[in-house]
Amino acid sequence: MIVMSTIWLKIVAVLVLIVAVLVIVSKISNKPSKPAEPEKTLADTFRNDEKRLRAEPNLAESNVPPQPEAGQPAVAAQPRTFRELTEAENAGASQLFELAITQRKMGRLPGITYGAMVQYCREIIERYPGSEYAYKAKRMLAEVPANKREFFHITPEELDLSK
Repeated sequence: MIVMSTIWLKIVAVLVLIVAVLVIVSKISNKPSKPAEPEKTLADTFRNDEKRLRAEPNLAESNVPPQPEAGQPAVAAQPRTFRELTEAENAGASQLFELAITQRKMGRLPGITYGAMVQYCREIIERYPGSEYAYKAKRMLAEVPANKREFFHITPEELDLSK
């Protein structure tokens, strides 16, 4: 009986040793793979939106003149300038822009629409035409998904960054 139990103990010990060797070999032989990119969270999306929507206007994009028709001289791009706002206008436009950005974040959530953001952007465009805030509001409207643009009746004029 003692001989039989020592044989079983030796067999178990050998099996444990084999498993341990296999685990060590697999750890050593596996090259570390590229670390998986972390999933993009809603907070990351909000940060990217904030950065992009608050960015200074890229005037090179909006200064591209239309192609002249045959027989007409080419028009050189004029440097883009924005209408200067008074201190009170600047404060009002800034406040409306902050509200629009907040509503944009909320519009990304399920069950909430971009309706309030669109209204704030339209108010900025109407009250402060030609300003940097109007440009940013149009840029924000341009980022509304196409199917939502139709729902809110966003016109091409509201998306035109050249004016």
